Amino acid sequence: MLASCATGPKIDTDKDATYDLTKYKSFSIDRSELNSSPSQIGLNPILLQRVERAIELSLEGKGLSKSEQPDFVVRFLIGTSREVERSAEFSSSFYRDRYWDTRVQQHYKTDKNEISIRFHDKETDDVIWYAFSRFKKSSNVQDQATVNALIARAIQKF
Repeated sequence: MLASCATGPKIDTDKDATYDLTKYKSFSIDRSELNSSPSQIGLNPILLQRVERAIELSLEGKGLSKSEQPDFVVRFLIGTSREVERSAEFSSSFYRDRYWDTRVQQHYKTDKNEISIRFHDKETDDVIWYAFSRFKKSSNVQDQATVNALIARAIQKF
C-alpha cells in the first residue's frame, strides 16, 4: 500500500471553513461494504479492516472518542486504478560529423491504490474535512503498522 512512509505518498486535505473543527469531540466510522461489482472484486476486505483500525487509532490519539452518538461520522473509500507510466533512456553520439540520437522509451502499467477519507458532520451530513492519497500497490498493505503510518499522516492535518 505504501511505498515508503518516510517520504510517503502525497496526501491532499481540505476542510470546510464554515465548521469549527475544534468543537468535534466524538466520532463513529461507517463501515465500508464490498459488493460483487467488477470494480470492487479486487479489493482486499482485510485492507478495509486495517484502514478502519488505523483511523480509529489516529483519532483516539488526537483525544477524540468513539461514540454511538458522535459529533462526526467517518466514511472512507478505497479504489484501484491502472495507469500507464513511461520511462525513457537517452543516449547520443557522433559518427562521421553526424549526430546519432538513441531514445529508448518503455511504457508499463501500474496499479495504484486510492484512498479517500471524509469526515461528515452528524447533524448536516456535510463533509467538514477530507483527505485523499494515491499510491502504488505493494505488499506493504499487509502490514498494519504501514497502514497506521499513512492514516496518521493524513489525519494529523485534521
